[in-house]
Amino acid sequence: MTTMDVTDSRLRRRELFDEDADGYRSSRPGYPVRAYELLEEVGALRPGARVLEIGAGSGQATRELLDRGASVCAVELGANFAARLRTEFGDRPLTVVEGDFDSLGELTANLDLVVCASSLHWLDRSTALRKIARLLRPAGWMAAWWTVYGNPAKPTPFRTALNAVLQHHRPAGVLGVAGPFDRDAWVGALGAASFGNIQVKTIQWSITMSAQQLVRLYSTFAAVRELPEPVRTALLRDIEATAGALGGRVTEHCMTVVYLARKNSLS
Repeated sequence: MTTMDVTDSRLRRRELFDEDADGYRSSRPGYPVRAYELLEEVGALRPGARVLEIGAGSGQATRELLDRGASVCAVELGANFAARLRTEFGDRPLTVVEGDFDSLGELTANLDLVVCASSLHWLDRSTALRKIARLLRPAGWMAAWWTVYGNPAKPTPFRTALNAVLQHHRPAGVLGVAGPFDRDAWVGALGAASFGNIQVKTIQWSITMSAQQLVRLYSTFAAVRELPEPVRTALLRDIEATAGALGGRVTEHCMTVVYLARKNSLS
């Protein structure tokens, strides 16, 4: 896959989420509290902190940042998501900038923290990290994290069966960029973009869902949304049947991988 192919796929696929902003908001679980505690422990998230959130989506992380006293500028590509953010948090210290972070011009600088919750892989890493560094104050922080469903260290009958279903239908989930567990790639890229004190934390947590909740969750994934309608319908039907065969409620053991890095003070 060429660089151009990766870019085209990234731009095309990330627009899929905005097509069902309400479904995304109701179906995606939030992130573990520990992710925000890590930011508080290093002083990056605190009352009065100036925060930029890239790819705010329907606001799962936005709400937590605001609840902890931050003033947030949320950059969001999707018009439906942006409208939802303005409506839901209209009385909070939130500014919504609608557009593509990779191509946006002037943004508020001298920030305390930049957050990318399940969004950094959708950006052009070669330029986005340097742009983030320029927007941060000296010694400011950036945090990026992703949630992975299914923990190989905690296998379950559902996850084993689900992996077989996914393998059968083969949703195209590969963007050609580093994944959450590609520590060397992300740490190297952060270091090259003038970040230091790089920390990588894995938070383990679990969630119990009904068969219907699972279907709604998986229907929000870009790799599923872009499937042809008959294939997507068959995949979601098989996911529901798999959970139904195991009693209708299943537990997923999840991992949220957090990358936390501090801008070098002389940069």
